[in-house]
Parts: sequence; C-alpha cells; structure tokens
Amino acid sequence: MRVIKPYTLLVCLALLGMISTANASNWNYSAPDFTEPHQFLVAAAAPQASQNLKAAEAPKTKAIYKVKPDKIVKCRPPEGYVAGTVLDRIGWECVLPVVRHKGWELSAEALYARTKGKVRFIRGTFFTGLDGLRDVDMNSDMGLPEHQWIGSFSAGYRFNPVWSLRYSIMPLVMDDTGTTGRTFTFGNNSHFAATNTKVKWERLYQRIGLSYDPIRTVSSRISLFGDYVRINDKLSVIQPGCCGDVMDTDLNMAMAGLEIEKCLKTSRLCNTLSVECKAGVAFGDDAIGADISTGLKYSIVMNSGRWGYVKGGYRVVTYKKKSSDFHLIDTELAGGFVQMGFVF
Repeated sequence: MRVIKPYTLLVCLALLGMISTANASNWNYSAPDFTEPHQFLVAAAAPQASQNLKAAEAPKTKAIYKVKPDKIVKCRPPEGYVAGTVLDRIGWECVLPVVRHKGWELSAEALYARTKGKVRFIRGTFFTGLDGLRDVDMNSDMGLPEHQWIGSFSAGYRFNPVWSLRYSIMPLVMDDTGTTGRTFTFGNNSHFAATNTKVKWERLYQRIGLSYDPIRTVSSRISLFGDYVRINDKLSVIQPGCCGDVMDTDLNMAMAGLEIEKCLKTSRLCNTLSVECKAGVAFGDDAIGADISTGLKYSIVMNSGRWGYVKGGYRVVTYKKKSSDFHLIDTELAGGFVQMGFVF
C-alpha cells in the first residue's frame, strides 16, 4: 500500500500538466486574416443590444432636393375670379359662370310680344270737337296687329373684373292696311270709321351703359347698371287718295336698374341652370318707362374658357311720353322671349 500511493500521485500530476498545457495553447489562438476582416469578426461577435445602441446614436440624414417643393394648400379662389374660365367644380356646390376680364358677351333675342299702345297727335285746329282729344288705340282703331315677333341684339365687354360696358338694339316695324274701327283724329286729319287706311309703326330702341357687380359669390350675382336710352318712334297714318300725317317722336332718357342671378343647379359636366331677373326704370325728357324681364338660363361649358347659354322667360317693355294734351304716346311690348348667347 505504501509503495502504490506515490506512483498514483505522480500519474495524476502528469495528467493535470498535460491538460493545462492544452488549454494554454487554445487561449492564444487568433483567426487568420485571409478568411474575413478582423473588424467584421468583432462586429459579428457584438451582442444585439450593442447594434441597437449604435443605430439609435447614428445621426438622421435629411433627404436632399435639387428643387425645394412648394407647399400645397387647398383653398377657394378669390370670388372676383371664380370660374374665370368658367366652371371648375368645387365639390357639390352650385357654381355660376362669369365673363372673364377683357372678355366679350354677344346675344340675340326673339320676343313674341303683345303690342299695345295709344296715341294722341293733334296739330292745327281741325278736329271733331272733344272727340278729337281722346286717345287713339293703335290696335282697335288703327288696325295694327296685336302680336309680333321682335328681334334684339346685345353686346358686352368686361374691361374690369367688376365693370362692363353694354349695348343693345331692338328694331321694330309693324304695318297694316285695312279699315278703321271708329272715327279718330290724327295730325291735321280726321279718319272716319270704315274707311281704308294704311298704318305703319317704326321704332328703334337703343341702350348703352355701364354695369357694376358689387356682390359676386360662387352661386349668386347682383349687378347695378346705368344706361342712356334713346327711342325713335315714327307712326304714319295715310288714307289713300285723301291725306295722311306722320307722328315722329324722339326720347332721350336715363335708366337705372338692378340685375340678379342665382344658381339653381350645376350638373356633373359643369353645365349650370340659373334664374335671372332684370328691372330697369327710365326717366327724363317728359317721359317714363321700364324694361323688366325674368327667366331661366342654362349655361353650357365650352373649351378655352368659352361658354354659351340659352335663356327663356317673360319680358315687358313700356314707355309713355305726354308733352301736352295734344301729344301723347303710350306703348307696351310684353310677352315670352328666347335668347341665345356666347361668351369668349
């Protein structure tokens, strides 16, 4: 027993030395450079937490733009230029078309008018008593037709976003040859009932003036206008083989009025239905008159900022002048109308 124990201890020490030498060689081992860079091995060996920390500490880079982009702001255009080329839909809102700055508007109208009028025209001393001072009816006494198609034309130029210059003309010619309804005095002659007469009424109605839009929104418009009005009336009554006379009257008047337009509906294609009302009162030159109309207007969009419209409604044109007990003219044209216009 005593001889075996020293040998056993010696063998254990030898084994322990061998194991210690093997571990020492492993501690000094380094990876060869030809496999992968040393930096990559260090990064790969770093824990995930270290990578997250480096990512958080890295400075944030800004995107580089060669041209600085503009900020887009959604807003409604100024009211004075709403739909300047007419009609860009703003959602489901009703939008009125407008005439552009330095734009033109041309229109033509056909009025189927009920013509009414009475006159008193006496000169000299030849008249049949007090009956000569009565008013003469242009339809029942003189025989003029009660209905007539009358055409008119107008043009407008918008020289300012809210100011426009407008001109309109309405010529009228009516004549009839027949028998008189009853005795009347016209001029220096008396025409007895049931006698043959030739009657002709000629009128030239002109207006020129300025229009101002104090209120204009996307769906409504209010305009004020002031016009110079000139009317030339010429009424001739001739009795064939006997005599005749001519009543020639000129009216030079001023007119002030109001115009309102309200949008009713704008379709998906930007065509617009609206209602338009106009009223003007004329005065001056011992006369008074009015030009009133109302109707529906349907506007149709075209290209390049142009648009057209069709309008229909009712119109009344009335003028009366009484310069003395021997000189009076009172006329009225009233009826439905159809109008077509073009804006460019």
